[in-house]
Amino acid sequence: MKNLSLCAQRHAPALSVLSAALLLAVHAQAIEINPMVITGSRLEQPLSNVLPSVTVISRDEIEKSQAPSLADLLQGEAGFEFARNGGPGSTTSFFLRGQESKSVLVLIDGVPAQRDGSGSLTLTDFPLSRVERVEVMRGNAGALYGESAIGGVISITTRKGEGPAAAYGSVSYGSRNTSSAQIGYTGAVDDTRFNLQAGTSRTAGFSAMNASQNAGVNPARDGHERQFIGIRVDRKMASDLLLGLRVSTQQSKTDYDSDWYGPDARQQFKVANSTFGLNAKQVLSDAWTSNLDVAYSDYQYDDLLNGQLTTIYGSTTPNGVYKGHQTAVRWQNQYAIQPHWMGVFGVDRVEEKYKQINAYQSERNTTGVYLGLNGKMDRLDVQANLRNDTVSVSRDAIKNITYITSGLVGAGYQLLPNWRLTSTLSTGFRAPTAYETFINPALNAESHEAKEVGVAYSISNLTARMVYFRTSTHDAIISQGSSYRNVGRVENHGTEASIRMSWNGYLMKVTLVNQDPRNVSDGVALTRRARHYGSLDLSKNWGVYSAGVHLNASGARPDMDYAAWPYRPETLGGYALWTVHASRQLDDSWTARVRLENAFDKQYQLAYGYNTPGRGLYATLQYSPK
Repeated sequence: MKNLSLCAQRHAPALSVLSAALLLAVHAQAIEINPMVITGSRLEQPLSNVLPSVTVISRDEIEKSQAPSLADLLQGEAGFEFARNGGPGSTTSFFLRGQESKSVLVLIDGVPAQRDGSGSLTLTDFPLSRVERVEVMRGNAGALYGESAIGGVISITTRKGEGPAAAYGSVSYGSRNTSSAQIGYTGAVDDTRFNLQAGTSRTAGFSAMNASQNAGVNPARDGHERQFIGIRVDRKMASDLLLGLRVSTQQSKTDYDSDWYGPDARQQFKVANSTFGLNAKQVLSDAWTSNLDVAYSDYQYDDLLNGQLTTIYGSTTPNGVYKGHQTAVRWQNQYAIQPHWMGVFGVDRVEEKYKQINAYQSERNTTGVYLGLNGKMDRLDVQANLRNDTVSVSRDAIKNITYITSGLVGAGYQLLPNWRLTSTLSTGFRAPTAYETFINPALNAESHEAKEVGVAYSISNLTARMVYFRTSTHDAIISQGSSYRNVGRVENHGTEASIRMSWNGYLMKVTLVNQDPRNVSDGVALTRRARHYGSLDLSKNWGVYSAGVHLNASGARPDMDYAAWPYRPETLGGYALWTVHASRQLDDSWTARVRLENAFDKQYQLAYGYNTPGRGLYATLQYSPK
């Protein structure tokens, strides 16, 4: 309570706004649409029936927010934090429920997003113009999705065609010579739905690293540019068979800083990603539906110094090329046992290969078999999931195999017409990555336990949820200098509160999180994660106009000064960021939008030694026929 009080004193203006929003929510009186979600159980069900904590972000919300990236869109969602080493396109880490970024699973149209050999996501810079909706499941989902889902799941659904075929697009321009353009063609013709899209963006950026904290940094701006193409086609072959095609490619260039090569050095990452996927949905009977997805993905990172590939230290041999490819197969089945009882079962298989030119290559294969049951008995909802995973990592003669069974049991009880109690118990794991195994072949897999209890309140146009959670990770894998080791235990516990409501023409979202992510064995707090943070999003539509304000507030976070040797602890200060957005519907097809981010030009850091963008003003002209 003492720490919470100190945080409140430091961020009194921001927290007073949040408190006022909570008081206003109590007096709301009208019901919000209850969206269907899949992430919480791998079965389609109304959000109000989902036992784990899940948030849904719709296409309309994405457009209204005008967020520049996936991380910025999710910032402020309960349980979500991120760290970024500089500006757009730079290394970004996602944290859910205080877990490491390697312990967060990202799905794109149901298929795991590709990771590199160190376990980092290769596509955190996913274009939001391609996204139809995002589901965020907070908490351990190991029994549903297997390894790396112990922090939670971020599920991205890409845009699909609906209605008459038509073109759409947008152009934007703003601060730091930031510009973007997207164009698409979408619709439905007979039994075929399609969405074709391409886009480009660039920014002059800002200097990624803080020169006062890192000696020898190049003070020049670090720019970023990106081009992408996305194709999605779904065709109904028969009344009981749907086939789909997914194709995407993306290329980017990102300038970055380090203090290794002196102030005149020019450093840049070139990244290329591509994905090809096929999926089939077959209705086998009135009770049984089967889904099959097959996807191939690859990536290549080129690390450049003054226009040339970086080299192995002390020699002229280049090693600044990193490659990987992934083949993912997902076979999932849903079976209606009785009107109020549904079963899910299937197999997930992911095969990955990694290579650093002139350095090493490795393989990592994962196979998971799972089943689950969801049912309802009068006021009681129940969920049970069981999963067995085998993870094999190999490099030369080094091989590491992990066999783990994960489980989840949950219950929800409708206490009163507007009040619902929920509880879940779950286990999960994360096996060592290919690079971690290469550095330390003796590493064990992390094992994870999670408990969650919550209460939800819902009236006509207001939903609110309060959750208490406690997680414990044994044999947690942490970096120590240039190596990795297992520690005894990492824990986190805390509360998440979220409110979503509409009132008198206003739409409001409020979140508050209090947590304590800590390495219990070493007695230190986990880096780049705050004990207290929250958000407020308030918007209103009237006629052809829309306007809103978004606040993100975070307390102080521990970090490390990695430029120093030996590494020394540092502290990232708390911050409160205000963003204002507005739009005007010009006619049935055209909309003008404007966004003022970091309105008060707050200076803050998400990673020690790295700068963040100051105040920025951006304008967008959007064409989207109704």
